[in-house]
Amino acid sequence: MTARNGWSACHDRPEPRRDGRVTRRAAAAALLASLGLSAGCSSLPTPSSASEGGFFGWHIQAPFDTSEGNRVFVYFKSNRYRRDLQLMLEEAVLKEISMRTPFVVVGRREDADSILEGVITVDDKYLIVEAPTNLPRELNATMTVWINWRHNPPQESEKNQLPTQIMESLPFVPELGQTTLTSFQQVTENIAKQIVDMMERPWFNADDVE
Repeated sequence: MTARNGWSACHDRPEPRRDGRVTRRAAAAALLASLGLSAGCSSLPTPSSASEGGFFGWHIQAPFDTSEGNRVFVYFKSNRYRRDLQLMLEEAVLKEISMRTPFVVVGRREDADSILEGVITVDDKYLIVEAPTNLPRELNATMTVWINWRHNPPQESEKNQLPTQIMESLPFVPELGQTTLTSFQQVTENIAKQIVDMMERPWFNADDVE
């Protein structure tokens, strides 16, 4: 929308009017453009309380609910044989939580208000394109993780809570210098972003969907 308005402003500039409506529209468009650039396209402004800060009661950061505690213990394990993949995923999740959320990661389970844990059930690569020399030209790295986030200790409704499945695939080309290790590193980082996205507070509640 901004690019289209900018193009028309350069090629079909309106004549100035005495009532100043063009000037007011231009000023309003400039204000909206500056707000859009500062806010980005990944999130929408939401109301915030006085304790959360913000700009005149609004903020553009992702909402996270810390009313029941902000200390999180993170633990991942793997049912596969690829070495240290669960450690790569755990490190990526810790970085995402530290950078994007108000939660604090603790090193002991008993010190946490909630526990985020997961199990890697799939970590595989398969051939997509084969070169004339019978060597792999393009492959695909794929990984599946089952995660659960519960209170510590878990509430009654969480004791039988089913885990959530997250799958991620990434093509890579060895001829360009990409390796299995670097590809799975990128896969774990993508999954970590999805996990932290799921930790956000919903933009709506049960009353909104009724």
